[in-house]
Amino acid sequence: MYVDEDTKLKANVSGTTYYFCSESCLLQFTTPEKELRRLRQFVVASALLAVPILLLTYFPILPAQSNNYALFALATPVQLVVGWRFYRGTYDSIKSRMGNMDVLIAVGTTAAWAYSAVVTFAPSFFPFSGVYFDTSALIITLILAGRLLEHTTKARASAAVRKLADLQPKMAHKLAGGLESDIPVENVEVGDELIVRPGERIPVDSVILEGRSAIDESMITGESMPVDRSAGEKVIGATINKVGLLKIRALNVGQDTALAQILKLVEDAAVGRAPIQRLADRVASVFVPLVVAVAVGAGIFWYVVGHVGIDFAILAFVSVVVIACPCALGIATPAALLVGTSKGAQNGVLIKGGEYLERTGKVDAVVLDKTGTLTEGKPSVVDVVSSGTFSGDQLLHLAASAERGSEHPL
Repeated sequence: MYVDEDTKLKANVSGTTYYFCSESCLLQFTTPEKELRRLRQFVVASALLAVPILLLTYFPILPAQSNNYALFALATPVQLVVGWRFYRGTYDSIKSRMGNMDVLIAVGTTAAWAYSAVVTFAPSFFPFSGVYFDTSALIITLILAGRLLEHTTKARASAAVRKLADLQPKMAHKLAGGLESDIPVENVEVGDELIVRPGERIPVDSVILEGRSAIDESMITGESMPVDRSAGEKVIGATINKVGLLKIRALNVGQDTALAQILKLVEDAAVGRAPIQRLADRVASVFVPLVVAVAVGAGIFWYVVGHVGIDFAILAFVSVVVIACPCALGIATPAALLVGTSKGAQNGVLIKGGEYLERTGKVDAVVLDKTGTLTEGKPSVVDVVSSGTFSGDQLLHLAASAERGSEHPL
């Protein structure tokens, strides 16, 4: 949803400030593993309480009043402890003056739980004795289970972004005063001279001072064949030095490297907003107060015009609020955007933002300019053609003998 920049719920990550509509969204963004673990615990606890609530509701084994007491004891922790995040989200929504889905969930479940509590402890207040503890408990349990699935999907998708970050080596061989020392790659500064041995990844974007080698740049270009690089040419951080010893000078470090820029593109796309997502946010901001107004109107209508009693009027109010809660409206587009961009990055496709991802739905032709974009990208022997001097088996024997001591891709 749209969030005003005046909100106190914000986080600064890698120099970019992000704003949030609720504290739960902030925690999910800043500490996703901790929030996912906590959410999983709440879902398990809520489910364990919801099962006996259902059984006692539809298969009461106790006298009516005692049964209601038992239901109250089981449903109250679900409503006030597990469901506290919805009250907190409602408070944040009211402070920002923007409706969100937490408002509908909190209002609907509270109405069902509070009405049932009154029936339990003051049975003469309402003309009916039916309670709806199962409604409040199940709604909270199912909504949280849906959010757990959403968070789990996002966590798996974010792993693709972490794989990109893992491509950068952790240490670099710095050359200073004729002595070589190993330092964390975060401590490399522009102008530092570094040594890169065969088989190692280049720490940061650099220029070659001495040496010649073949560089595997497939992580950037998609080309499987290494590219020959020599003194004076630039090399990209996280690419692989295949054969020769290189002496290089650092050009770009930290957030200025090509790999860091790629990571930022993927992260910006993951938290960015596609046009259809902005539309969904605008709809949600109007939809929530509209639903609450309609629910209040429905309750008043049935009580005043229908003369059905406060019991049925409250039930009508709760039904409108609960049934109208379109949780998918608020979570479907962000989840699709994050999964799409992260899976793209995992497969070597960099999507610059949600807007471009959305545009791909209208693409009817794709033009490709590189070998390895659609194919596996790794050369393999498909046939052996003899020149007449040697047989096919002899050629294979000679080629295999030469290959055993070589790191050349062919």
